Amino acid sequence: MQTSSPPRSLSPEALRIREILNEWDPIGVHHIGRGWPADEYDDLIVPILGALESAPTADDLAAELRTVVEVDYGLPSPGGCHDVARSLLAVTR
Repeated sequence: MQTSSPPRSLSPEALRIREILNEWDPIGVHHIGRGWPADEYDDLIVPILGALESAPTADDLAAELRTVVEVDYGLPSPGGCHDVARSLLAVTR
């Protein structure tokens, strides 16, 4: 999974993914305070939707999330990858 351009409009699934990513906040923008952009993680929505199509395990999806944050964002591995992966998998069930 790699980051991509954000989608132009968001389906209900994409909105739920956005919500999950914003709650997780792997790069810590929430600590900035009020007014941080709601679309901060939208570059992950399309790749996550694509990954979900192949019905990955929670472990596989968590590993992909960890890799995106470490490689694409250049940050240390965030906590909560498995919990987020399980939440994301529930979006399509």
